[in-house]
Amino acid sequence: MAKPLKDIPKTKASFWKKLGDEVAERIRVHTTVGGKDVNNKNFKGYSSGYAIAKASGRFKRQSSRSTKPNLTLTGDMMRNLQTRSATNDGVIIGWSGTNAEKVKWNEDMGRTVTTERKPVSKGIERFIDKQINATIDRNIKATNETKTFVIG
Repeated sequence: MAKPLKDIPKTKASFWKKLGDEVAERIRVHTTVGGKDVNNKNFKGYSSGYAIAKASGRFKRQSSRSTKPNLTLTGDMMRNLQTRSATNDGVIIGWSGTNAEKVKWNEDMGRTVTTERKPVSKGIERFIDKQINATIDRNIKATNETKTFVIG
């Protein structure tokens, strides 16, 4: 006999923390390596003055000379994208302080990493769905009981 739904094991905060960390890393790669926005489109180009300055290394603490828009100058903003909290019910990832302001400024400049309506790209959304579905399936199977009936 199957167990009641209430007895199916719940997800743990550790699952959500691990998922949040992986999603943050996938956003970093999608943004910095792929140069793509949340809609999977190439970022709007840099102004010619900024591109020249970045290519020639004119900024303090500069870690990238790429003229391909990838939202990396010092690396601080993308390094600041982290899991902020994880509970048994979900996870919150994001930026804090001035780095959150940089994300908003980049959105205003046509380089959208995330929005309230679309927090992650389609590919990352599929990854999240796959991870959650696999966990739900494991939890359901863990509560499944087999009964054998002998007839005759």
